[in-house]
Amino acid sequence: MSTEKSDALTVKSSKALTTCSDFSPSADADVWYADGSIILVAEKTAFRVHSSILAANCEFFKIMLAIPQPAPGSDTSMSTEMYEGCPVVKMQDSAVDLRHFLKSIYYFDYFRAAMKVKFPVVAAVLRLSNKYDARHLGQRAVNLLATAYPSTLLRWDDRDAQRLVPPFEGEHGAYIALAFETDIRVILPAIYLALSRRPLEDALHTLRTLAVDSSVHWDVAADFVHGREKLFQEELKHVLAFLDAAFARPGCQSGNQCTPNLTNAARTALKKAAGAEAYHQWCGANASEVGRSLTLCATCCVTVENAIRKGRKMVWEQLPGLFRLPDWETLTVRDELWSME
Repeated sequence: MSTEKSDALTVKSSKALTTCSDFSPSADADVWYADGSIILVAEKTAFRVHSSILAANCEFFKIMLAIPQPAPGSDTSMSTEMYEGCPVVKMQDSAVDLRHFLKSIYYFDYFRAAMKVKFPVVAAVLRLSNKYDARHLGQRAVNLLATAYPSTLLRWDDRDAQRLVPPFEGEHGAYIALAFETDIRVILPAIYLALSRRPLEDALHTLRTLAVDSSVHWDVAADFVHGREKLFQEELKHVLAFLDAAFARPGCQSGNQCTPNLTNAARTALKKAAGAEAYHQWCGANASEVGRSLTLCATCCVTVENAIRKGRKMVWEQLPGLFRLPDWETLTVRDELWSME
């Protein structure tokens, strides 16, 4: 960890953690250990845990707990509130978030890699991992989120089968808000792609109700609207490249049939692009069926399929930039997206 980050953690400690002068604990049912050495209070819930375990998992607590504390009963106004011999610390977090975070530390099966975890748990762990510098847990959270909104086209195509964070109503807005709250950008391109597939009215509603800071709300909405239009243009250009009159079809076995069929398809493609199931999206999802649907010869079927797959790859490579984000390589390095543990 850099010296700058270490200094920042030390400064933050007085704001994030304060002594509790009026402690009437309501012990958490899941995270209260009789042999614990420190009590964390969030809202009206108390968690009795072990300072050594906190320090081993969170750089923030390692630094904070190393600061000498006044002895119980001393005259200083900064004396720490005690309960059954344990210092009591008031946390500026929600009890729900803190419970998820502590259980991810204590319960082996609660937040394991490569296992399904609901979004509220992942979001809580990511928030508090960032705040208290628990890098291994934060990275695991990013990896889990990336199974739903990945950084590769291969994982995107397989996301319904492979995602470890189950889908839920309103997830696009929730993911975007979490990405900005925790400064994780690598999941944004795929989220924006998914939201672009929704009707414009639904997408605008998601943008209007985003739970992000007012200072960035307009920029987020503007970047999405700009990217949605650019995405539409790039998909028409690359995914439907086979409809261009200059598109080469070497080895065509039936020019008298294939050429007019493709010409007719090109005439209607734009009309279909605005339908309930946009034609370019259908082609991208069903590349192997497009040639047969247009009654093309076997050779042209293969040529068209390959062209569509190549076009999708080109659009995916451009995807972050369409929404005014850095390229994929920069995003994955920035957010340290690893292979699943």
